[in-house]
Amino acid sequence: MDWTVYILRCADGTLYTGITPDLDRRLDAHNAGRGARYTRNRLPVSAVYAETARNRPAALRREWQIKQLDRAGKEALVMRGARSKTTPGFQGFRPAAFRFLRSLCRNNRREWFEANRAWYEDEIRGPLRALVEDVDVRLASFAPEIVGDPARSVFRIHRDVRFSKDKSPYKTNAACWFFHRDAGKGVGREAHGGAGFYFQIAPGECLLGAGLWMPPSPSLALIRQRLCEDVRKFERIVLAPGFKRRFGALDSEAVLTRVPRGFAADDPAAGWLRYRSFTAGRTLTERDLAAPRLVTLLAGDFERLAPMVRWLNGALGLPAASARI
Repeated sequence: MDWTVYILRCADGTLYTGITPDLDRRLDAHNAGRGARYTRNRLPVSAVYAETARNRPAALRREWQIKQLDRAGKEALVMRGARSKTTPGFQGFRPAAFRFLRSLCRNNRREWFEANRAWYEDEIRGPLRALVEDVDVRLASFAPEIVGDPARSVFRIHRDVRFSKDKSPYKTNAACWFFHRDAGKGVGREAHGGAGFYFQIAPGECLLGAGLWMPPSPSLALIRQRLCEDVRKFERIVLAPGFKRRFGALDSEAVLTRVPRGFAADDPAAGWLRYRSFTAGRTLTERDLAAPRLVTLLAGDFERLAPMVRWLNGALGLPAASARI
């Protein structure tokens, strides 16, 4: 059963935060004087913000996080919720989205793309931006330091062809990246700013993932150093039976044949020290992407992947957070 975390505005202008499995019924109870003691002398009350949680424990955690915010922080949350109601949330990717990407594979030319830009905006970019906003709200409940921003999370459709023999101007997939809030300005072009969460839509290649792909040398050095210091905690995360059942092993696309120079071959972390990327995920079906429930699906798997993301970010000096302030 989904739970709702809500904020009420009382008659005296103060705000009250609570949780419920049925917001309409709970609001009626508050206004009938059967709600919380705080609201009984401040009636009537109105609901000004609401977000869903997977279960009661998750709702309680999110309620506590919101209660730690000061008045300005709560008002900012209320305003964000009000803005989100002015535009429809994520409704799923329609079959036309996949038709566009298949057509782009056959017509990867600027002239064709410009003639069909409205198709791209309506079926790909628009829904992807709505997805980012809706998933961002869910992230606040279990990894508030990771954020989604429609202006920065959605990757550009244009390819960088400067150093490629393939001069096709456009990517034939669309993707977004949920990143650490202390990330650098590179977000939106590549997956900069530490470990995060990833989603991709493409015909036959829909997937979700998390981690850090091919980090630059300084970041990789920090991760290797932390592996030498704390490999058991890392292994408890990525070798946990539930993690392996859901996501399999870490991607072994970029693994060295030997332990890198400067590390002992018999180091307990030797196997992990050979990795140059630290990512995990799973594939999705086109049916998974066709309904609003994709938001819940992504949030659920991102929550399972969050311990790995937080371990990697911790190695890079990017801290976890208990709330968004």
